[in-house]
Amino acid sequence: MSSLFKRGLIIWFAAVFYYLYQYLLRVSPGVMLDDLMLTFSLDAKSVGYLVATTTFFYAIAQMPVGIISDLFGARKMILYSLAACILGVAVVSMTHHLSLAFVGRALIGIGSAAGFICVSKITSEWFPVSQKPIWFALTVCMGTIGALLGYAPLAQLTEAVGWRQSLVYLTGLGLVIFLINIIFLKDRLMTEGHPLNQGEIMRQIKDVLKSRSAWLYAITALGMYLPISVFADLWGVSFLTMKYGLTKEAAASLLSLAYIGTCGGVIVIAVMSNILESSQWLIGISAAAITLLMAIIVYASDLSSITLSILLVLLGIFVGTEILCFSKACQENDINVAATVTAFLNFVVTLGAAFIQQMVGGLIKWFWDGQITDNGLPLYQIDNYQNAMTLVILVSFLSFILAFFLPSQNAAVKIQDKAI
Repeated sequence: MSSLFKRGLIIWFAAVFYYLYQYLLRVSPGVMLDDLMLTFSLDAKSVGYLVATTTFFYAIAQMPVGIISDLFGARKMILYSLAACILGVAVVSMTHHLSLAFVGRALIGIGSAAGFICVSKITSEWFPVSQKPIWFALTVCMGTIGALLGYAPLAQLTEAVGWRQSLVYLTGLGLVIFLINIIFLKDRLMTEGHPLNQGEIMRQIKDVLKSRSAWLYAITALGMYLPISVFADLWGVSFLTMKYGLTKEAAASLLSLAYIGTCGGVIVIAVMSNILESSQWLIGISAAAITLLMAIIVYASDLSSITLSILLVLLGIFVGTEILCFSKACQENDINVAATVTAFLNFVVTLGAAFIQQMVGGLIKWFWDGQITDNGLPLYQIDNYQNAMTLVILVSFLSFILAFFLPSQNAAVKIQDKAI
């Protein structure tokens, strides 16, 4: 093991802790929905807007973050992004004003935008191209660990000390990760920064926006990602507690299995990507499986815990195939705009997911019959959730249809980037 590789490994670990942290912050509201609704007097639609604020700003910041990272280096981008995340979670933990809660969630979204882009850049700088698929898979796995920490462990912590104190602890964790990155994070090439070439930037963006394949892969990836962003990250805990009478901790533990499946699935895809001659069929089969599995989870009655666990693991595995949309989109476009293509797909997937998150919340409220609990919260019924989740299933089915229109002649797929 060369000294250069060892140094790269240390730098990767420092950066990937930031990636884990921002993922934990993004999924954290899933175990705090009732607390947020009670504290700020929100219904399902309103709390959906609050949570989606993070995703909206995450999506909007994608293109600027990609350009800035290339010009000024990953180190500066990660440090500024971590600072935004820490400030955002601190604001949410302390405020009693809804407007400031929106500001805090917006800061978390902006601070999270550099996550995968910067870690991917570091991987490209410090490791051989032939090793990139496995480092990509390991990066995604670290993201899933962040998501897993945002389920059962955070639910237990919230139950023990309250949601505000839990966020205070997350603020402290962010400060520790910030210190680690200050000490260990370095750019391979010293980039002092230089004036933006506006004409070149606009040309690259226009080329991507005119790319039919980029749009097809982006919308396909969106449909495959929704079960994670809408169901597992946001409404799944409430759905499972309502449908099966589970505690928040138990529901969060079950949903974490989807991320475990994604972690395993993405590693398998990283291996398969170098031997497949065509990924179109794999994307299509996975999109069909995602649609079927979501329909079973949402509509089937009296599923045992074992059956539900198996379904969630399988769902996560097939969602992991979404990475092929990103790698293939980069392959189908000019190599000089690969970073822009990645940022564009991240933008479409995350912004689309944010819209559908709040649309599902709006549909839950629309189907609500007006009943409230003793503490004043809206009492939603299982059919409210099922009707609203139909939207997720329909968009996933759209991904299956679009898979037939994806470019069919592919070289060996090289995993490059993914939205997380």
